[in-house]
Order: sequence, then structure tokens, then C-alpha cells
Amino acid sequence: MDEREAATRRLAQRHYLIEPAISEIRTIGSGTAFGLNDTIALLEVNQNTIASGIMPLRFDAVPASGIPFPSVIVEVTPDEYEQIKRNELKLPYDWSLGPLVPRANEGNHD
Repeated sequence: MDEREAATRRLAQRHYLIEPAISEIRTIGSGTAFGLNDTIALLEVNQNTIASGIMPLRFDAVPASGIPFPSVIVEVTPDEYEQIKRNELKLPYDWSLGPLVPRANEGNHD
């Protein structure tokens, strides 16, 4: 596992812990219009969030906390997530859903 993947898992686990209403976290893959090569990008499905469409939030790297990469978080409702999976709601910049980042106590499945 490379450093970015380890930091991605670390960040996702922290988000699962601080927000129990998150049911699923997936990585976001990069399209050609806006590369995410050196960025952690996560889509978080949160039952307690308000439907507001796709609003990427950007954060700086926090090396002292074990996150040495900038991050982008997209938080959506379960309904919005279903719309994304059906291509009714589009991620920006040709981004695509990547693999599931399971909770620490779950196996890895897509």
C-alpha cells in the first residue's frame, strides 16, 4: 500500500468514527479535466446531510495528523448517491466513483 492509499484509508476511518451516519465512503477517480493525482478524493454517503447536489469541499494537507495530501470531500445523501449510480446526478470534471473504503471492521467489497 502506497503512502496516498494509506492516508486515504486513515482519513476515511476518521470520518466514519466522527460521523456515525456515514453509511459508505468511496474514493473518487480522476477524469481528464481536473486531475486528482496528488489529492485524496472521497465521496461520503451521509444519512444526516441535506440534499444539496455535488459540492466538492477542498482541504489542505495536514501532515502532522498523518494526512500529507490535500483532500476533496463530496458528501451526499443516500438518495443523491443512488442518483449518481444511475448517472442522473453527475460528478464534476469527469470524476468517477472508485472503490469502497470499508469501515475498519468490515471486509473490502464493492
